[in-house]
Amino acid sequence: MNYKKHYDMLIERSRTRTLTGYVEKHHIIPKCLGGSDDKDNIAVLTPEEHFLAHQLLVKIYPNSPPLINAAVIMTTHHTESRANNKLFGWLRRRASEYRKEWLLENGHPKGMLGKHHKLENINKITSGIKQKAVEKRIEVYTYNLDGSFYKKYDSLIECAQDLKTNASNVKYTAEGNFGHCKQKQIRYEFFENIEPYVKPSPLKGKKKTEEHKLNQSKAMKGRTRSDEWKAAHSNAMKKYHAKKRKQTKENYPNDQTL
Repeated sequence: MNYKKHYDMLIERSRTRTLTGYVEKHHIIPKCLGGSDDKDNIAVLTPEEHFLAHQLLVKIYPNSPPLINAAVIMTTHHTESRANNKLFGWLRRRASEYRKEWLLENGHPKGMLGKHHKLENINKITSGIKQKAVEKRIEVYTYNLDGSFYKKYDSLIECAQDLKTNASNVKYTAEGNFGHCKQKQIRYEFFENIEPYVKPSPLKGKKKTEEHKLNQSKAMKGRTRSDEWKAAHSNAMKKYHAKKRKQTKENYPNDQTL
């Protein structure tokens, strides 16, 4: 069977008529295949025709997962029984009628159907949007971890895009909540240089409790480390320190003392 021919006939028929009652819009060239939301790519179909159109598309493009998933959703009931186009059309029409009846009896779920916001509320909403827009246009300055100046950005979004992160991370770093973002220190003000970034030690200012020391000594009482364990531990520590030295040199390339 020439499924493409039947699909084209179905679409062509939709262009030369005017439907009344419940209808559904269908993308002639599916969006997953590069179709757009342009008017020329939209066909107005009955629910039965819409059901059929998706079956034909799967026949025409049998290896397209998005088209297969769309057809499965339209043909599978929650009981996992298969639906046909007549049953599908009846259910879609009934659902549309029910929604209209419910809105007439209960009103819009957000309570704004047929109403308008007060001028005071409109001003509050718009001021919040404008404030966010202003924040996004704030100039930010980035610095390397060694404190040298890196680059200036005209907005949080521009900086986030260049560093391949999000604007929130940029903002929190500039405000001092984060030490750095993507290996860059960030400030709202320009300086020739800033203090180099120093990673805070998790044990800084902390001391082991007597209980902790006692538990450690009890755990090793009467025991010794094997030669294999000592060799493995020594190799692991050498690799760890070599890695840290390499990272330090990369972060501070101009430091001649390293």
